[in-house]
Amino acid sequence: MKARTRQGLAEWPLPGLMAALLLALAVGGHGVAQSGAASPQDPDTPGSLRAEAFEAAQWAIVSDAADALARVSARFAEGDDALGLLAEQREQLIQRRDALEREVEGLYAQDTEAARERRRIMSRAYEQTLAELAEVDARIDAEFPAFAELTRPRALTVTETQGLLNPDEALLLVFVNPEATYVWGVTSDRIEWARAEGLGEEALAASVAKLRASLTTAGTRADPTLDPALFAGRPVRAYDRAEAHRLYQALIQPVEFVFEGRTTLITVVSGPLTTLPLAALVTAPPVGEDTGPEALVTTEWLIDRYALATLPSVSSLKALRCHLATAAERHAGCPPRLTPARDARRAAASDRLPLIAFGAPVLTGTPEPAARGAPDADGILGPGKLADVEKLRALPDLPGARAELLALGRIYPKGVVRSGAAATETAVRQTDTDLLAEARFVVFSTHGLMAGASFAEPGLVMTPPAEATAEDDGYLTASEAAQLRLSADFVVLSACNTAASDGRPGGQGLSGLARAFFHAGARSLLVSHWEVSDQATTALITGTFAGLDRTPGNRAVALQGAMREVRADRRWQHPAYWAAFTLVGTPS
Repeated sequence: MKARTRQGLAEWPLPGLMAALLLALAVGGHGVAQSGAASPQDPDTPGSLRAEAFEAAQWAIVSDAADALARVSARFAEGDDALGLLAEQREQLIQRRDALEREVEGLYAQDTEAARERRRIMSRAYEQTLAELAEVDARIDAEFPAFAELTRPRALTVTETQGLLNPDEALLLVFVNPEATYVWGVTSDRIEWARAEGLGEEALAASVAKLRASLTTAGTRADPTLDPALFAGRPVRAYDRAEAHRLYQALIQPVEFVFEGRTTLITVVSGPLTTLPLAALVTAPPVGEDTGPEALVTTEWLIDRYALATLPSVSSLKALRCHLATAAERHAGCPPRLTPARDARRAAASDRLPLIAFGAPVLTGTPEPAARGAPDADGILGPGKLADVEKLRALPDLPGARAELLALGRIYPKGVVRSGAAATETAVRQTDTDLLAEARFVVFSTHGLMAGASFAEPGLVMTPPAEATAEDDGYLTASEAAQLRLSADFVVLSACNTAASDGRPGGQGLSGLARAFFHAGARSLLVSHWEVSDQATTALITGTFAGLDRTPGNRAVALQGAMREVRADRRWQHPAYWAAFTLVGTPS
């Protein structure tokens, strides 16, 4: 744990605390708590235990993305240049630590003397990096105590959470443990909890894997009878709507009565659910056969009921609405600032560059109907090497990305669009840094590469240079993205698998590119969970921004409308086309 909870919780080891609270809840029953606050005079009532368990569950969900978001929000609130340098140094050390961890893990599979010697060297470098990271953390704690407080946010109480929710919003917290899954539903005036029996981590992982098998090209390639191009209009694996409905019944329906009258649902999930967008859950018993031509048309999806957004943690709600906000943007439920607001760092929306977008890199490969994806980064990068520009250049061309950028240029004529030969890593990291720091919306429309089995990082493909250099090898890695300086309300990673982990053993969803862009200053992200269709993604992204233009600031509603529009095309009824993208951050 990165911090301790309030006094009563700090006295327990976390596993024991969770077990005790959940047992007490199971014995004591459950119901709706109107206030949501635990009573110190009567600490063992079901309402108090429910509130305690809500906090304890938050401590059990550790998230790299939440950590990055907390740190950038604290940096914004503190507004100190010296702090900024220390924070940047810390992020670089974290990236180095993660790269070394991946490399050491990969070397264990090589039973040679050279590999063993390399492993010893890298292990020493890993330990040195940990020591340097501890030193930086100690300096930050000593020199910037307010920042240290903000970056180790405690779990929010039920009352605090309720105060940060808008009247049209509800929050769903899902905590997965080996025996069962626990869910809490919270609105501004109510809370409910439930236990999903028989749906522990192993069972939930199997259910999620079953659904993802029909949503990814990897899933279809496992079946030799199916065309490997998932999005080519040929038969694909039927989406198991009954399983998607079963998950909805277990995870949402038991607390959903609390959400009555709410149109937006904010989710905080853990474990296997971090890889499955909840938009693809089914809210009514499916009718007809999954393979029937009308089956998907008549399906009732969760995205039809709620505009959806997800957060890395419950405390991220406070980070985004209180700390990473100007005085005018702060939510009414926020406490007084720990430090003076530095509102000058983010100009009024009317004075800012509306959009800067990069994408449609110059590539020579034959366009594929499926794919804003490519082999993982190991196929492009070698250990300790720059990207192979010829391998990058041979990736499939992306005509849909070009169409997407042209459409964005029409929606935002005062924006800046860098496509083709102009979409370079040099532009992102050097020539356009001031524009990136100013822009309200930032878009990357290109191939996304997942982290490899070695230490190769996830990243985004740009137009390859003639020769790779440390400044520009045509591949914007997660660590390079983390060094950008953004003040964007919305960053869109219109590429494949941008929600994937950073490749560390046991790496969690949202630990790769998502963490990097949050650290760079993004307030919300649009990321994908699998290999996406070039054409359908173009329609989804342009539809989202068109919706934003009609309803300024409401990102969740704009995405919900775009998903409905994509599904209106009968070619794209399958959730593989429209459900890949998830809004990470507050809905508006």
